[in-house]
Amino acid sequence: MVCLRDLCVFGPGYTTLSSRCNATLLSHISRFGDTMRNLILIVAVAVAAAAVASPDSVAQRTPTATRVGAEEQRVLSVEDEYVAAEVSRDEQALRRLVDDKFVQNSPNGTTSGKEELIRAVLNLRMLGQTVRERSVLIEGDLALIFGTADLRFADPGKEDRVSSLRYTSTYVKRNGQWRMLALPMQQRSR
Repeated sequence: MVCLRDLCVFGPGYTTLSSRCNATLLSHISRFGDTMRNLILIVAVAVAAAAVASPDSVAQRTPTATRVGAEEQRVLSVEDEYVAAEVSRDEQALRRLVDDKFVQNSPNGTTSGKEELIRAVLNLRMLGQTVRERSVLIEGDLALIFGTADLRFADPGKEDRVSSLRYTSTYVKRNGQWRMLALPMQQRSR
């Protein structure tokens, strides 16, 4: 918080008079009388009006993740396609949905690219995947999806197992199409 005389600024679009600043303001008002009071009132009203009218106003400070607009839906649809391609081991769809510059950070600490991801997916014995707790944040041509996924696997001669992961998938918009660019994941305890 920066206090410039009587005006407290908490960051872009977050302008207000704090209680400390209010006390300072009242002391100035009592010392300088009606002229100063009128001037400060005019400045305070102007600052409040500017804060409300600014592009950083409260309505526009709402995080994108809480609003699901058309572009957010498009990104979620691409992720849904990716999940379906992963479960069905659809190599052609995976190649279309995963960007050539893709990087994956695995829970075991290894990093791999697009070809390694596709090879690994094609070798998985995944029976299904449930994605939940998903939210989207878009900034220009980049989109982040924060979520949790429960992956169900079949191991020959053993009971099916479920792996619960927390992930942040990154998508990039190239030539009007959203493509998966990165996928860091970590194991989540149940």
